[in-house]
Amino acid sequence: MGLPELKDKIRHQLDLADERVLRIVSSVFDTYLNEVVSYDAQGNLLTLSEYHNKVEEGLDDVKYNRIISKADLSKEMQGWDNE
Repeated sequence: MGLPELKDKIRHQLDLADERVLRIVSSVFDTYLNEVVSYDAQGNLLTLSEYHNKVEEGLDDVKYNRIISKADLSKEMQGWDNE
């Protein structure tokens, strides 16, 4: 069973589920989304949902050209020793 079929199966099962099952599924998702999966540049823990948000922020930075070239970054970094 592939991913599309699995999603369809779960959607159908959720449509038929009672409140108890829906609360269990919700709890599983809450636990999954709050699992620590990574760390940020400062060493802070990131949950899965926070990680996805950081990825989206990065993609937006690229989309809206909020980036600098490697050469410009190297120049900027040279000045860091003087601070």
